[in-house]
Amino acid sequence: METKRFKNWWFLALNGGIFTLFGVLMLLFTQEFIKTLLIYFGIVMLAGGVFMLLAGINNIRRDKAGAMILVESIVAMAIGIALIFFPDASAAVFLIMIGIWAIIIGIIQLVILVNIKGVIANKNMLLINGLLTIALGVILLFNPFQWALILIKIIGAFAAIFGILLIYFSFVLRRVKTA
Repeated sequence: METKRFKNWWFLALNGGIFTLFGVLMLLFTQEFIKTLLIYFGIVMLAGGVFMLLAGINNIRRDKAGAMILVESIVAMAIGIALIFFPDASAAVFLIMIGIWAIIIGIIQLVILVNIKGVIANKNMLLINGLLTIALGVILLFNPFQWALILIKIIGAFAAIFGILLIYFSFVLRRVKTA
């Protein structure tokens, strides 16, 4: 019987390093840095919209379908311009949309819970998840920036911890032998 080691342990270690770096960066992000990122993202969206516009016009000239590409390009350019010139307002609108989405998802979860036929083991978990999702949505509607920064810090802490654990697990996996 031949024994072999897990050969891809380094891939987990690399992912752990990336998660740890991401988490630390999230913990260090300031509101100004996020605003700068939004402006750069707006530039990318605007450039992508311009290229899509050219592709749509080119398709129409060749008698191919291009109307949808034109619509997408206009939307992308509008989002890009909004992010470049109004990053604070764009971020607020985005966070409010996430809040509305979270409320809708939470309500859907509660409706599913009410309409479940039969007994399932995790009904209470579905109830708690639905209520917490609605609460997150309401919080984002009332003060999107403050809560978004808090959520970014929480996500950063969890990502850093997860990355460190993934690195540890990869080295444990490196020493495991399989038959």
